[in-house]
Amino acid sequence: MSQSAIDSATQEKLDALIKQEEGDSNNYKGMFAIFLTLVAVGMSLFHLYAAYSIVPTQVLRTVHVSFVLFLVFLSFPLMARYKNRLMWWDIIFALASIAIAYYAISGGDDFGDRNTAPNPTDVLFGSALILLILEAVRRTNGMILLTVTVLFLLYALFGDSLPAPWTHKGYSVDRLVGFMYMTLEGIYGTAVDVSATLII
Repeated sequence: MSQSAIDSATQEKLDALIKQEEGDSNNYKGMFAIFLTLVAVGMSLFHLYAAYSIVPTQVLRTVHVSFVLFLVFLSFPLMARYKNRLMWWDIIFALASIAIAYYAISGGDDFGDRNTAPNPTDVLFGSALILLILEAVRRTNGMILLTVTVLFLLYALFGDSLPAPWTHKGYSVDRLVGFMYMTLEGIYGTAVDVSATLII
């Protein structure tokens, strides 16, 4: 057996292990691959700018999450059978992540101030963001982390129905979405802060 055949077999095993751990990802070629690279470079440049300039915390974290979601939906397929094919729903999800970020940023200070009493548009955009994040988690990490996340959300919504010591007063959908989307303690909390300021 030649060295190249051994290397090829080893590479196939390594690729299979990576796929098993990381899931399916698209391997685009040509102009779209260049576009995704430019988006990733743009993300890096934004974070470099934020490191040396004054970017409000809400803006930094919101833009960071939007960049990540945009890249995830264009880089990871809905299912393995759609691998290496850009589908219309991927484009819609990616554009929705930008629209949600724009809505949050354009709301200014007023946006965060009304987190305890969000209006219907806030709830719509916030619910959409939560669903997009759940789908991004599923695409990148699989069903286990998604299931744990959904269980925590269900606990927040229906914990008032559980027996002690697990019971709590419960959250309405509006209050949950307001907390998750419109504050720096929910989606845009510590994990995103670390990712946006230290990891990137």
